[in-house]
Amino acid sequence: MKSLHIIAILILLSFGFSKNQSKVKITNKSEVTIKGKSNVNSFECKYNSEFIEDDLHVSITRNNSKMLLEGAKIDIKSTGFDCAHKMITKDFKSILKAEEYPHIVINVRELIIVKENISAKLNVKIAGIEKEYMVPVAYNQNNGNVKGQLKLNIKDFKLKSPKKLLGMVVVNDNVEISFNLFLQY
Repeated sequence: MKSLHIIAILILLSFGFSKNQSKVKITNKSEVTIKGKSNVNSFECKYNSEFIEDDLHVSITRNNSKMLLEGAKIDIKSTGFDCAHKMITKDFKSILKAEEYPHIVINVRELIIVKENISAKLNVKIAGIEKEYMVPVAYNQNNGNVKGQLKLNIKDFKLKSPKKLLGMVVVNDNVEISFNLFLQY
């Protein structure tokens, strides 16, 4: 009788769930940009698209409006950013502690789909510290394009913004990460 209860529970738990494996390629047409501001100016650091191409083996479990993902982990080289100015690029890599932590890891854990709206639950790991975020994303099925913006505070990762000219130039702790990923299945 006990085994009948276990089977019944397993059937109920699996109702509405379907799981499949998919190979996803992030192409080098993709872009990742980090934007920030100081009390004097703003800056934009673009990720080198040569480093962006990656193959992921993603396991997807669907449950109604949720898609649970395993293996949707993106490694971004901390040294792969160019801020269009040598000193800003150097300071930016210093902020990220790029020598000590060579990768920023973004792990897409879950997609939540409600009508036309998609949100991604991400774990972001910078300088050895991991935080969870919910990010609204846009997906274009025709070209496999995923776009979104993640706003975060660098203090959440125990990072410190540099102060220049005896503290007269101060970088804001809030940054915006914009991503425009082109995927192939």
